[in-house]
Amino acid sequence: MAVLTVEFRSEVLTKATKVKILVNQSAKPPYPSFYLLHGLSDDESIWTRHTSIERYAWAYPFLIVMPDGGRGWYSDTRLGNYESYIVKELVAFVDGLFPTRKQAQYRAIGGLSMGGYGALKLGLKYPRVFGSISAHSSAVGFMRWVDKDTTIPEAPLVADSIDKAANDPYELALSCPEKQRPHIYFDCGRSDFLYEDNQHFDALLRKNKIPHTYHRFDGAHEWSYWDTHIQDALKFHAKAMEL
Repeated sequence: MAVLTVEFRSEVLTKATKVKILVNQSAKPPYPSFYLLHGLSDDESIWTRHTSIERYAWAYPFLIVMPDGGRGWYSDTRLGNYESYIVKELVAFVDGLFPTRKQAQYRAIGGLSMGGYGALKLGLKYPRVFGSISAHSSAVGFMRWVDKDTTIPEAPLVADSIDKAANDPYELALSCPEKQRPHIYFDCGRSDFLYEDNQHFDALLRKNKIPHTYHRFDGAHEWSYWDTHIQDALKFHAKAMEL
């Protein structure tokens, strides 16, 4: 497994940034790709430092692309244009750097916590870019409680500079065209403080007969949980891509 850290200037973010990429040297190009997002307190290095994803990835032909999303909630706000960076600039950058399979079916997005929110939001908002979504312990209801949050310093900046409905996975799930709808997987631990949000999202999808896979497991908002269940996400994306 080749582990690459690429440093470059993002024109969208107007700053230098980093992306970590896992390349399975036993896989044959063109590669499918899996964009894997981090949580609020982390960066592009966190998945390789706190899970065994490098070892798990040997079983799959994906490029695993792990960007630094700052604390920007993968949205275009006064904190930075992190939505446009991921969807428009980074995808084009990776597709230009590597021989990739460029159809949406072969491009996945996933993440945990803030990154789980980002994966659900971006996947549902851009179904022509991403064909499958995975989310662990997702802050899926963030746009519904951002105005009330007093624990996240960035919350007021997000709330004041964004169209909440246009960035709410609940609304996006309902408005995503049926024939373009990505494959959806998400899970949450029963002891996680975001458990109720994930329960509500599952109920919305079931009520509206939107196909998805949702699992509740024992566990909390912690790395031992994510290390275990990133393996489920990898299997899910491989099946969605028919690899």
